Amino acid sequence: MGIIRTALANMDREAREHYSVVIQAKDMAGQVGGLSGSTTVNITLTDVNDNPPKFPQKNYELYVVESAQVGKPVGKIKANDDDIGINADIKYSIINSEGANTFSISTDRDTREGIISLKKPLDYERKKTYTLHIEGTNTHMDPRFSYLGAFKDTATLKISVGDVDEAPVFSMDYYIMDVYENSPGGTEVGTVTARDPDSNNSPVR
Repeated sequence: MGIIRTALANMDREAREHYSVVIQAKDMAGQVGGLSGSTTVNITLTDVNDNPPKFPQKNYELYVVESAQVGKPVGKIKANDDDIGINADIKYSIINSEGANTFSISTDRDTREGIISLKKPLDYERKKTYTLHIEGTNTHMDPRFSYLGAFKDTATLKISVGDVDEAPVFSMDYYIMDVYENSPGGTEVGTVTARDPDSNNSPVR
């Protein structure tokens, strides 16, 4: 029986995944006149979770108009992982309160992208920018590699809110006014007020 052993101390699937080994067997203990045969053994390295997720860059920017619908995706971000299969699965989180109060993030299982959605309506006139600190973490940890530290990475996403031309807003939802039934034409009944909620505060007619 021939036993195949590794010759390298640290074999890395990410550097080389497949090996072909030619094995030769000789009879007569390899002496002259003996016969030999050979076979090829194909060896594939099995992946282990020894690589953390990494964002390609540390800072990202995203533009979202203030009319974006709550619950709908407004952008995406992606961390890369050199591992494969479940070892490359990533969970995304927004770890600062400013971002988490207004936005949410979920993982697309097919693309492993972080899908950013809106939790609350945006208002350009109230807040024009948001900063999100996003963390990507491996979901299947291998305790054998705990010495390498936490298998996660972070990135910063700056979201700029875009202004949208909005309709004038009345000071009250409804008004109640009284006028005498025999009042002549042109009699003042009352006043209503409306304002332009946009930042340029255009005159209202």
